[in-house]
Amino acid sequence: MTPSSPETCGPDPSVLVNVVHAALRTRHAHLAEAEGRALRYTAAVAPFAAVPDEPSGRDWDDLAVLAHRTGGLALHREPGALPAGWDAAHGIDVHRMTVLQFSGAGLRASAADADDPDVRALTPSDVPAMRDLADRTRPGPFGERTIELGGYVGIMRDGVLAAMAGRRFSAPTGGQQGWTEISAVCTDPAFRGQGLATRLIRTLAAGIRAHGDEVFLHVVDTNTAATALYKRLGFEPLSTVEVTRLTPRR
Repeated sequence: MTPSSPETCGPDPSVLVNVVHAALRTRHAHLAEAEGRALRYTAAVAPFAAVPDEPSGRDWDDLAVLAHRTGGLALHREPGALPAGWDAAHGIDVHRMTVLQFSGAGLRASAADADDPDVRALTPSDVPAMRDLADRTRPGPFGERTIELGGYVGIMRDGVLAAMAGRRFSAPTGGQQGWTEISAVCTDPAFRGQGLATRLIRTLAAGIRAHGDEVFLHVVDTNTAATALYKRLGFEPLSTVEVTRLTPRR
């Protein structure tokens, strides 16, 4: 799937091609571990790593050093051949989706969305409940320090975390503009069908746009229900990326 051409002015979407590397060089540099030009998130935050857009053999060697030092890692990139010396496993395809138009029944990104009275910021004290919900619903990797990526919100029902969502990859494209991903969107099965995920996405989108960024997200290609929801909210496919867990052979 090739990148589309947004009809509205906004930040350059080309940064999304290697968004993990872009995020770790900029807004998430405080969460990065580096070896040469190879970068990865601290393992307790996220498993994702990246090399530059046009990696050299030395960059891949540096990534291997990171893997040996910090444990397993995952690449989040457009499909392509890997260099020799790596074992790849658990590859899955995910669709990267963006939205530049907020209108109608979709994302409005208004002040009303940002002020949803049932949505509250989640804090480190909520991490056990967040990890439990993520373990049961599997929205993607969620570790003990993933909350440090920032901006996680949830809706409680009778003292139970019924639904949550947050911000993950985030990178600037120049000036104050950039892209911020909505991630970890999940709802406890006991509370599905109440529109909780939609409310959380609208709240996050309003906050992201208020800070000058545009919104994107990723969805596993087999998750047709989530894909349908995102399309109803105005998200459109931009590209397909592959998430692959890598282990160096040497």
